Amino acid sequence: MAGAGEADVETEQTLYCLHMRLHHPDQQDHRIFSAIDLCRRKEIKAEETVVFGRDVSSCKFPLLNNKVSRLQFALQFFKPMQSSKMSFEIKNLSKRTKLYVNNHPLEYMNKFVLPPKCVICFGEFLIMVENEEGESEDKFEICCEVSRFPLVLEIETEVKVAIPETGTLNGSASSPFNKNALPPVEVDENDC
Repeated sequence: MAGAGEADVETEQTLYCLHMRLHHPDQQDHRIFSAIDLCRRKEIKAEETVVFGRDVSSCKFPLLNNKVSRLQFALQFFKPMQSSKMSFEIKNLSKRTKLYVNNHPLEYMNKFVLPPKCVICFGEFLIMVENEEGESEDKFEICCEVSRFPLVLEIETEVKVAIPETGTLNGSASSPFNKNALPPVEVDENDC
């Protein structure tokens, strides 16, 4: 028979986590991201709105750069109707700076549901976001790190390569980024 204490133990649910890789051309000035606790998961209650911006007192994730708006953007955790999975939406809080999510522009106070993987751009800042799914509806996590390389390079190398109709790619020689790659050969249907 189970002990009385076992009935009180809650099963621990995994948390949704937004992994955010930040990049700015002047990030060697360590001050830009110094107010963010990097490489650590920060647990946040589901009902909280998470604000990024220059204002250290109002923003959970301050970006210390004069070109960042006092309140730049907000993230909200929510459950869409007719869905069993939680999502995140982003809202542009800046009157002076357009925000882009995968090149989709957001004007002041516009909001957009974040895809599972996307790039957020504003000014010279680039943030690659990946949503790690979880189970909890009560809280979530955000983990920020600084990307050592410009995210544009990372985005370009993640371009999907078309698979020829004749089958799968043979090794990395078919990669569009390999300068020694042989040109594609066109095969007629009747030659197969």
